[in-house]
Amino acid sequence: MKSQFVSELKEGQAVKEKFILTKKIVKDKRDGGYYAILELSDRTGNIDAISWDGDLLSDISTDDFVFVTGNVAEYSGRLQVVVNSIRAIADDEIDAVDFLPQCQDDIDAVMREIRTFKERVVNKSLRMLLDSFFEDQQVMSLLRLAPAAKKVHHAYLGGLAVHTLSVLKVLDSIASVYDFLDPDLLITAGILHDIGKIYEYNYKKRIEISDRGRLLGHIVIGSEMVSERIARLTGFPEDLAMKISHMILSHHGEVEWGSPKLPAFPEALALHFADNLDSKMEMMKQVFDKHRGTSKQWSDYHPYLDREIYLGNDT
Repeated sequence: MKSQFVSELKEGQAVKEKFILTKKIVKDKRDGGYYAILELSDRTGNIDAISWDGDLLSDISTDDFVFVTGNVAEYSGRLQVVVNSIRAIADDEIDAVDFLPQCQDDIDAVMREIRTFKERVVNKSLRMLLDSFFEDQQVMSLLRLAPAAKKVHHAYLGGLAVHTLSVLKVLDSIASVYDFLDPDLLITAGILHDIGKIYEYNYKKRIEISDRGRLLGHIVIGSEMVSERIARLTGFPEDLAMKISHMILSHHGEVEWGSPKLPAFPEALALHFADNLDSKMEMMKQVFDKHRGTSKQWSDYHPYLDREIYLGNDT
């Protein structure tokens, strides 16, 4: 286990720790030789670094695990590590939990609550579909481990399960207001809408989009996974199969947001708004968490929310 994490580094502190090298830019010195602009990362964030001896990096590549010694200094208002030495280390010398952000919730409790929603489904066809996923140990293991995004929202191990549960809770509230909605359809699609994300991301050193994710995306992957399961279930109603597939394909709500289709019936529209609300509320929460304890009244411009966020006087 690491003893020094990026978020805890202070100016003047000596560094002697393991990191992931997430950026490496080698440049010429005016008087000859090379220096390197670097970025070091772990599960708590990243920090700029500089090595005035670029030759130290000759056998080290981006995404390598490295052991670094140096000191923390301030440069242009930002902290950076001035590197004295750096060497690559083998993957088996590190603990992966040091380098990937972790779920702060009790993931066992989250998974139990998702299962409780599943148990409420009365429709036999939808229940069989859900059971086929829940009885697949590989799928369940990936669901409890996978992030929901690379960096936008719930970008940590277990984030997909946390997001899924929040969407289910929002849908439950929506159904209590609009009693004409089919609760079984909402629960089924709520659980499965992002199931393709278990294969969209790789998360060994840091969260990255997999080849399958880049080529297909989680919407298509998820739709294919559900269609394959339905094909194995005898007598699954065709109209119900189309509705579930449509809800997965349309849950981003807009073509420019990656949805192949726009929501075409009430339950699909409800799923889109529940998914969109939870993702944006998580982004807002991240902004407030980042600025807690500061005196700023407004955040910097947020590229995904497309606005500055009012933090108020008491942050």
